[in-house]
Amino acid sequence: MGMTFDRIRTERFVDTPNLPLSKVTAVIASDLVPEIITALQSRGIRVITPQANADLPEPVNRHADLQCIHLQGKSWLVVRSEIELQQRLKDEGAEVLLTEHRLGNEYPADIRLNALILNKQMFGKLKELDPALQKACSFAGIHTISVRQGYTNCSAAILSEKAMITADNGIAQAAEQHGIEVLKIRAGNIRLPGYEYGFIGGCCGLISESIVAFTGALNFHPDGLQMRRFIEAQKKQVLELTQNPLIDIGGILPVKEEDR
Repeated sequence: MGMTFDRIRTERFVDTPNLPLSKVTAVIASDLVPEIITALQSRGIRVITPQANADLPEPVNRHADLQCIHLQGKSWLVVRSEIELQQRLKDEGAEVLLTEHRLGNEYPADIRLNALILNKQMFGKLKELDPALQKACSFAGIHTISVRQGYTNCSAAILSEKAMITADNGIAQAAEQHGIEVLKIRAGNIRLPGYEYGFIGGCCGLISESIVAFTGALNFHPDGLQMRRFIEAQKKQVLELTQNPLIDIGGILPVKEEDR
């Protein structure tokens, strides 16, 4: 009882997707690499791990950024088939909305929720997104911006309301047109077993207002030094959860943070 009371008293939901304002206390992330989960837990972070989604290809069937999306505050949209993830979020006190459709094991049926919400704007391949996401954005006053890249959320590492890293030209162009500073990196050089390569957004996440956690070491990436300098220019620090090459695990999605 005391623990529950303490959690309610000291935590709050991250208000803006991907952008905590204090130390993160709970995230959603795949447990495919146990070392990454252990590293997060050692920093006092609870990790909500998605279960394997039978509708997705095996290499990405536990990826958080395919199974759910943070709308704002306590509101999350979750794939309707993911009962356990829905319940875990409800146990945290979240308001959970459900998709109209299940996911599929081929593109574009796997990207129904893979949009990027930033500054009350949603970047995504709009015609392929789940209708429930479109409706939720309309209700919340989130403006939609169409890009060609279907894996929009996977493809961008969000550093602040005004800065991101991506290898995708279309996302970079759309972001810059909306006042966001972009570091453009080379595609590839990120592991994703079963695929040629993964995406930068799938291997990182902010775990405080000033710390960007990566699943591996930046020096394995040919643009690693530029990324580190760009992140530090945004007054952020890099935390490498392992000393292995970067691996796309479907992102590290912040859910709750310390209530300061």
